[in-house]
Amino acid sequence: MAAISNIAGIVRTHAKGQPEAVAIAYGDAGVTWGELDTRSNAAAQGLRGEGVGPEERVARVDKNAPEYYELLFGSCKLNAVLVDVNWRLAPPEMAQIINDAQAKVLFVGEEFLPQLERFAGDLTSVSKIVVIGDPGSTGYEAYSSWLGRQAGEDPGDESGPGDVCLQLYTSGTTGLPKGVMLTNRNLFAFIDEVPAQLGLSPASVSMVVMPLFHIAGSGWSLVALSQGARIALHREVDPAAILRSIEHDRVTHSFFVPAVLQFLLMTPTLADTDVSSLELIAYGASPITDAVLRGSIDAFRCQFVQVYGLTETTGAITQLDAADHDPDHRPELLRSCGKPYPWVEVRVADADGNDVPEGEVGELLIRSVQVMKGYWNKPDDTARAIDADGWFRTGDAGYWKDGYLFLHDRVKDMIVSGGENIYPAEVENVLMAHPDVADVGVIGVPHERWGETVKAVVVKAAGADPTAEDLIAFARERLAHYKCPTSVDFIDALPRNPSGKILKRELREPYWAGEDRRIR
Repeated sequence: MAAISNIAGIVRTHAKGQPEAVAIAYGDAGVTWGELDTRSNAAAQGLRGEGVGPEERVARVDKNAPEYYELLFGSCKLNAVLVDVNWRLAPPEMAQIINDAQAKVLFVGEEFLPQLERFAGDLTSVSKIVVIGDPGSTGYEAYSSWLGRQAGEDPGDESGPGDVCLQLYTSGTTGLPKGVMLTNRNLFAFIDEVPAQLGLSPASVSMVVMPLFHIAGSGWSLVALSQGARIALHREVDPAAILRSIEHDRVTHSFFVPAVLQFLLMTPTLADTDVSSLELIAYGASPITDAVLRGSIDAFRCQFVQVYGLTETTGAITQLDAADHDPDHRPELLRSCGKPYPWVEVRVADADGNDVPEGEVGELLIRSVQVMKGYWNKPDDTARAIDADGWFRTGDAGYWKDGYLFLHDRVKDMIVSGGENIYPAEVENVLMAHPDVADVGVIGVPHERWGETVKAVVVKAAGADPTAEDLIAFARERLAHYKCPTSVDFIDALPRNPSGKILKRELREPYWAGEDRRIR
């Protein structure tokens, strides 16, 4: 098989070599490589007809579905870029991302027509909206009709190593999401090496349950598809459906965040599920509890590996191997995120950028071909994140021990809840708009299921007496629910330094007392 160097090459190669083989299993249906190639050709022709050119952006708002891959491969056949928007966001947040990406065409699943109705008038660059499913009386064209009237010939455009092939949005410390530009060079540095680390082959069946707007969903699936392997795609996390799929689709590999593993352990049908096809489960995006890991190892009886990475590093850059997942032998390793891949450099540095001794906590700095090209239209943010020597500042704190990397805390204030990144500044900005709030600090506090959950510590406005329920409801009208506080405490004054910055560590300390590290 010829080397594949861009996303379009994945479908072009495997449609030629195995056109009748199923590429995507989705419920009771399947999409063959030949069908995926033809339908992505039609998508490419349709996008070209809408005026989309090289390196221009196309957006989609929908849950996991085969249409994602038709649009992804179709965009890449034009050397254009698909931006998959987090469907959990509130309508104004969706519009902000679509506008920031300067998307020309927007595809929206019918489930999200109510959200579209709220933000369509705010779109600044979109000239065409297509509805995946039934558009009803909206007047928008249905995807089936739009795709059906296109020619099925490949336009034949090629995407180069330095061209952006994925743009995924990650929350920023200022409260506005940033578009992470990943090139073919970034992505295929990962794709070319990781299958060997995970035992993925053309005969594998890889389950995709994480959302495709995350690198954990899109990146994981592209690794498998690049091998010509089949993916078992799930629209969203449904523990009972996941277990049925493991048995029915004979799944060999999957990636889960720890919260999903916990849900699976709680599902009654687990005991009766045939999991004998499983070869490996990778987990990451947030730390895992010992109980969930030990329970998962016992229940699924396959190899487990932990991976650590970020959107900006095109996903995983370290791996804790299966051999290190022995709870009875060096159990302390289960708290580690493993060792860097051979092609990845990792440093642990102090605030001045100097390496710190083993065992001492510092910020993790990464240098690798996997490190992003930069943040879309944000050169200053890019320069702050990546220095002149190519070292990327992760914002995560950790330390070395015996060659293994351990995460300890976050240099930044980011909260990770169930694998979702939440930046306090965004939540604080919303709560400060409430007339009964004089001051607020948002922190992550321990949560048994989600690792962390959002807490707002509020100073009431003079003469006001808001309830926790009032403030949570206020936030939920303006933010995705996973970003909103699950609890609110009231305080007379927030601790601040002389320059006025909230002392988040001091604010968090009472809630993390007794925890052996300030990250879960």
